[in-house]
Amino acid sequence: MPVTIFFNYLNQIYPLKEHLVTYLSEKVTTVEFKKGKYLISPLDKEDCLFFVVKGAVRGFTKINAKKITTWLEVENVLIGRIRSIDGLGITEEYIEAIEDCELVVINKEMLNYLYDNYFEINYIGRVLIERSYAAAEERAFIARLPSAESKYLRFLKAYPHLIERIPLRFIASFLNVSEETLSRVRTKIAKCNRLNL
Repeated sequence: MPVTIFFNYLNQIYPLKEHLVTYLSEKVTTVEFKKGKYLISPLDKEDCLFFVVKGAVRGFTKINAKKITTWLEVENVLIGRIRSIDGLGITEEYIEAIEDCELVVINKEMLNYLYDNYFEINYIGRVLIERSYAAAEERAFIARLPSAESKYLRFLKAYPHLIERIPLRFIASFLNVSEETLSRVRTKIAKCNRLNL
């Protein structure tokens, strides 16, 4: 059950008291998005957090007609808008389902209520912000590496769970290299690995 999976995720960070579980059980909702649909786009006015129960998603922004992948995630993670340009909910970011997805939804009003009334959520929120910051640092580090090969090798180290899961075009976009270049790099690395066996 999606909500149970979500509670298990939160409980691993900090144990939830029974009254909080009861409140969340009554308030959180679940939603499904088909592959290719946007969970969030710049047109959306309301901010939400989504817990990914099943599926894969990406964040991206558009520069002219080009879509630039900014992050990639799969199950058992909370996602939402990375930033708002003016602090008023205006953002250039899209979040897209790149597989069929099942998600738990938490709207901003509910999140604020939880922060105001439950210590556990404040603690969990702090831990998740720390994780988010570390993930952003990793993405920034990858972006500054000088070659397609060094970027991909770092991606292999940082995101081994995404290699066989995420389509090559999205990994290439995330690394800011062409799909053809990434394909050549992957072939070269695979050849080197075979020679070293």
